[in-house]
Amino acid sequence: MPFDSLLFFADAGNGDLFALLPRIDRPDVFVWNDEDDSRTWVAPSLATYLEWRSTGQIEL
Repeated sequence: MPFDSLLFFADAGNGDLFALLPRIDRPDVFVWNDEDDSRTWVAPSLATYLEWRSTGQIEL
């Protein structure tokens, strides 16, 4: 997944960043790991990300 297509909108407090893929027309939310440069899927949409993050279902 190209790094330049990510739109970062939040951090996890540990250096990792949450991002959307607006240029690829995909609503999923990914997290970028600053230590190994990986990208991991975390939610199917921004609304679901907000719900899961507020209820503690997303842990890093």
